Amino acid sequence: MGNTFKYTLLSLIRMPGVLVWALAFPLIMSTIFMMMFQPLEEEAEMDPVRIAIVQPDESAEGQAFQAFLEALSDEGEDSAESSEDDADEALFTVTYAADAAEAERIVQDSLGSDDPYTGYVQLEEGEPDVHVTGSSDTTGIEKLRSSILAAVMDSYVANSSLIRDLMAQDPLLASDSSRSAQIAELVSPLQATEQITVTENQPQETVRFYFALLGMAALFGGSLGLAAFQRLKPNTSALGARRAVGATSHGRTVAATVAATWVVSFACLFVAYLYMRFVAGVDFAGHDGECLLVTAVSALLATALGCAISCIPHVPEDGKNGILTGIVCFASFFAGLYGQPTMELADEISRAFPAADWVNPATQISQAFYSIMYYSSPGPLMGHVAILLIMTALLFILSARSLRRRRYASL
Repeated sequence: MGNTFKYTLLSLIRMPGVLVWALAFPLIMSTIFMMMFQPLEEEAEMDPVRIAIVQPDESAEGQAFQAFLEALSDEGEDSAESSEDDADEALFTVTYAADAAEAERIVQDSLGSDDPYTGYVQLEEGEPDVHVTGSSDTTGIEKLRSSILAAVMDSYVANSSLIRDLMAQDPLLASDSSRSAQIAELVSPLQATEQITVTENQPQETVRFYFALLGMAALFGGSLGLAAFQRLKPNTSALGARRAVGATSHGRTVAATVAATWVVSFACLFVAYLYMRFVAGVDFAGHDGECLLVTAVSALLATALGCAISCIPHVPEDGKNGILTGIVCFASFFAGLYGQPTMELADEISRAFPAADWVNPATQISQAFYSIMYYSSPGPLMGHVAILLIMTALLFILSARSLRRRRYASL
């Protein structure tokens, strides 16, 4: 049995045509997805708005404006003491200039770079004077940044004007701590909504393509099972004929073949998972153990699928490979792998006929990874794993009759 396992393993590894679909295909597709989606994700992220500030003077208005800027920014080049978390939450990245001419020069020199300055601000008579660049950016990001800068400075003018009017009416207002707290609450932004976390991790639309790809890659591992079991049959393979007259029992040979096929399929799928995890940067929420479980069960399902297709009578091996490819591509279609229109169609079918997802192995594998990423409870994951194991058992049961030892008049 050990020799059967060893040589089946070696023969599968030496099949370049089979490994192209089981190993190379998911790596190539992951690379394509990475090249497609990373620029879109970078554009979707809103970095702090880069602005130049003419250094305020030491007057009360200047100090107030300085404190306002420090509260909203990481202070650009002077942010060495700022923490990384503060920088992530900063609205502005500020660079200070000695005068307006220097600030304008800083802004002009940055034009044409990957991260230009949006404009510069100078405090004049207690009010910020905003100067923004006329950007030709076609994505609208620079216009959005200019709007943010103008809106924030307008808010500062309105709040400072309100405080000055209140202080003019009651000069002792600042000495009353309770009333000062009321003023601070009055000028603070209105929190009309509360941000909550519905899922364990932040949802990302692009990960659906990777999860669907894992489902497709897992099912393509069925080509390994198909090739291995075709060579197990005495009437389709010279190797199978030699094994039929050998000393090893037929049951041990079948078990060793299943084990070797599962190991190679699992290894190929695990490599694809590692590539997505560490190279493509797909976030699996750090649940590597659960991901290994889904990967192992998916590889076993692929082995059972290849075994079942190899048992189809009166069909040559090339025809069986075509059947496997058709099944995998059809299942992946309803998992949403082929783009946004297919995702919308798959979602509509899922809502109208939920049972369609239960019999689609590609969808079950994809949703198993979804449940790992977005659910804190193991219940959804265990449900998908149970369905995959039931599919595996049914496929092996369908193959059992064909895998039994048979007698042949001539080999």
